[in-house]
This record gives sequence, C-alpha cells and structure tokens, in this order.
Amino acid sequence: MQESTKKEDILKAAAHCFAQYGFAKTTMDDIGQMVGLNKASLYYYYKNKEAIFCEIILQEKEIFLSGLTEKVDGIKTWQKKIQTYLLERERYFQKVVNLHKLSIKTSKQLQFQPLFQDLLNRFNLRETQIIREILDKAIETKQIPKNDTQKTASIILCVANGIKQQQMLLQKDNLTLAQFNFEKIETDIRFAISLILRGLTAGISDPNQET
Repeated sequence: MQESTKKEDILKAAAHCFAQYGFAKTTMDDIGQMVGLNKASLYYYYKNKEAIFCEIILQEKEIFLSGLTEKVDGIKTWQKKIQTYLLERERYFQKVVNLHKLSIKTSKQLQFQPLFQDLLNRFNLRETQIIREILDKAIETKQIPKNDTQKTASIILCVANGIKQQQMLLQKDNLTLAQFNFEKIETDIRFAISLILRGLTAGISDPNQET
C-alpha cells in the first residue's frame, strides 16, 4: 500500500476515534488498532496524536476555506462579506470542537503545541489575506477610503480571535467546548466588527499617521 494511502487510512481512523472517545481520551493504540498497525508502525507515519490531529484539521479547514471563499464571493456588499466570513469561521470552529469532543482544557493545551501553533500561523496568514482582498476591492470601488489593508485585516482577525479566547479563559477547564456559549461569541464578534467597519466607511485615519 502506498504511503499516502496509509496516511489517509490513519487520518480516517483517528477522526473516528476522536469522535467516539474524544481527543483527550484517544490513544495512539486506539488509532493503531483501528487501522491495523502496531504502535511502532504508527509512529513511522506520525510522531504523536497531536500531529495526526493537526493534519486532520489542515485537510478539513482547506476544504472549509475553499467553500467559504466561494460563498463570500457571491455576497454583494464588502461589509456583509467580512461579517459572513468571520461568523462562518466561528461556526466552523464549533463544528470541529463538537466533532472531536474537545474540552476547554485540551483546547488551551493544544494552542501551546509547536505543531498547532504553526498550523494556526499558516491559517492566520491566509485568512488575513482573504479579508485584505475584500478591503482592497472596497477601496478600488471607492466604497471606503484608502488604508493599510494588511494592518486592518490583521486587526479585524485579532479582534474576532480575541473575543473567542477571552470567553474561553473565563470558563472551567473541564467544560467541553460543545457546552460552550458560542452564541455570545457570535453576538460580540458581530458588534465589535460592525464598529470597525463603520469606522472604515467613515474614513477614520490611523492616529499614528502624520497629518
């Protein structure tokens, strides 16, 4: 069997185990048994379950981002494009944590894993670029004044991420993210981002720029 095919089998088996037992309780033995590999053979392909999880998320999010980009392209106004993008990505996060049964404690721990940090950084760059392109188009069509769209896109994404992180920090570690109040996160993100977008429309300038 080709290595790529075996890796796909491992990823499918791991996704099943995460959904059945939860990420925290799943072991490499569980994954190996399902795919018909002993632990030593499994380690040939992946050094730990975190590496497997990161690759699953990478594949899932690539598909998600492609579909979301197409959806956003079909929306008329630039404000609605950005709002839709940010809210849909939060709903995708809900889907992921529910599917893999992540707890708040596990989610916090994963954020400090080098592999997971690299994954987050990769997607952060891509998502910033998506938002920047929306802003660039709005400038091109004279809907908003010229601004540093790279910086603006980065701040918009940071605000959305910060709202979610703040809410997570306030919760008990043993709470599963499936029990988490995502509705409040969506409401807060919608409110905060609307303030930023209104500021852009009004042509608020960067206070650090010389006049």
